Amino acid sequence: MKTLNTIQILAKIGKVLSIIAHVCCMIGGICCAVTAGLLGFCGEDAISFAKDNADQIDDEQARLIIEKLANPMMITIIAIAAAFCFAGAVVARFATNYFKHEIEDGTPFTMRGAKELMRLGIIYIAVNLGVSIVAGAVFAIASKSWDLADKYEFNGQSIGLGIVFIVVSLICR
Repeated sequence: MKTLNTIQILAKIGKVLSIIAHVCCMIGGICCAVTAGLLGFCGEDAISFAKDNADQIDDEQARLIIEKLANPMMITIIAIAAAFCFAGAVVARFATNYFKHEIEDGTPFTMRGAKELMRLGIIYIAVNLGVSIVAGAVFAIASKSWDLADKYEFNGQSIGLGIVFIVVSLICR
């Protein structure tokens, strides 16, 4: 009975953390999307402002930062970061639902809980893999368009954690 109480406490902590992750990912995604949009629309103005007012901007680093942020590649990277944040929000929402139902059931060892955990693993893999593929394609197009030598590297951690969710779901049946 003590072990079940410990599992329930961990489920409550998981629910709270997944809600926090969902909110943080949404805020991060919105901030990245707004930043990319503002840089995209106002980037040239920021560069011309920095060049026109070079004598008023005393700090050389401040001028370089303005010029680097208005770079089309930087805007692309920030937009990709927004996509990853929104993907994280989706996964966190599904995790919140899993923990909510696990707390209602009182144990993780139910068929419904196992199905939801398997669904969470599949969604985790699919969402992260999908966003990574789209991000890689966008990054490749952007690199070719602006003749940049940068490359996008895929990190396979999303597949590993998703597989762990699926394996644990099979154990919980």
